[in-house]
Amino acid sequence: MPADTSMVTPPKGTAVAFPGQGGDWRAALSVLRQHRDHPLVVDVVGRLGIASTDDFDGLDGLDTRNAQPVIYVSGLVGPAPPPGGPVVAAIGHSLGEITAAAWSGAIAPGTGLGLVEARAALGHAGDTLRPGAMAAVMRWGADEIEWLRRRVLAASAGTLEVAVVNSAEQHVLSGDAALVDEAVALANEEGAVARRLPIGGAYHSPLMVPHLDAFRTRVAAAVTATPSVPLVSSTSARVVTSTDDLVDTIVRSLVLPVRWEATIATAVGLGVHHALDAGPGDTLVRLARFAPGLAFDPA
Repeated sequence: MPADTSMVTPPKGTAVAFPGQGGDWRAALSVLRQHRDHPLVVDVVGRLGIASTDDFDGLDGLDTRNAQPVIYVSGLVGPAPPPGGPVVAAIGHSLGEITAAAWSGAIAPGTGLGLVEARAALGHAGDTLRPGAMAAVMRWGADEIEWLRRRVLAASAGTLEVAVVNSAEQHVLSGDAALVDEAVALANEEGAVARRLPIGGAYHSPLMVPHLDAFRTRVAAAVTATPSVPLVSSTSARVVTSTDDLVDTIVRSLVLPVRWEATIATAVGLGVHHALDAGPGDTLVRLARFAPGLAFDPA
């Protein structure tokens, strides 16, 4: 008779987690300088058109085409060994899903860098044709955010979507730049804390839909294996189960919102009791203060 597994507790362990473009730019540059001879660092230096890591300070960290490749590489070359038991999951916040996929062996690191470069270029190209923006709104719940969003859209036609739900009172809006700026001004007037993020492009919004076909071609060529540990998607908030599933997940993440609280709950259900913020910086550690379902430590 087969064993009854209905009461089996998942093995306890650690998750390795990677931030998105909200990762710390200065911390990322510091990591790359510390690992200047690493093949990925040499690769990204060449792709950015500079001579060496000494030239990083001349780059515009607000330019998506610089920020995303740098943050991706710093996440892969910098993490310390995770504490607290075996790694039982990998998690990526937004762009960090590609970093997590590369860390877990589903995408070759160099190939992942090319994929991130393409993602950044698509966002930049879309932003050039139709300026988009993203903004964080804090201290308001989902009802207040939706009330804000609908009033802005009633006054001005365009796109304004909830792009990220980091916690009950921390959201990110994405869409047409003018509408995002209107939302930031109105939210601050009415008692929230809102600020535009240093990201070029309206990621996680319908403004990225025109780029899906081009991006899918790149993603399909990049994903060559299933992850070596369960990979929890921050957009679907579920475990990726196959290479086809991973391709769809990464492609759809251009448009779908990040559901960070739900993602953390899924990781906890896998037996994760601790997470390593693989960086750069401590972005995910700081997010955990607002959504304390899982303990995070910096790398």
